[in-house]
Amino acid sequence: MHELQIAQNIIIIVNEELVRRQVRKKVREIALVIGQMRAIIPETLRFSFNIQKKRHTQLEESELLIRENDIVVKCNDCQHQFKIQEPQFYCQKCHSANIEILSGNELYVDSIELAD
Repeated sequence: MHELQIAQNIIIIVNEELVRRQVRKKVREIALVIGQMRAIIPETLRFSFNIQKKRHTQLEESELLIRENDIVVKCNDCQHQFKIQEPQFYCQKCHSANIEILSGNELYVDSIELAD
């Protein structure tokens, strides 16, 4: 259950950003981008985040918004770009294993929205 650790890290990142910018307002939303290769279960991450946020006054009313990015790869032999659903790391067009991952491995806080 690595989602618990990820939830804790999100809270650390957001709190550090609030301190760095000297923000005293409460957080309304935290937008997160997660690539499908990360194998994170969004519902489990939200559950873990909702438990952890209660210990932080500025975050206790916040909502975690999650955008999942597809896994997109490119064949370096024929230049074909395509999405994959499962870890099948070969080109669908020429069957080469010489592929490059373009997206789907992301994990970052995209934005923090403050309450009025």
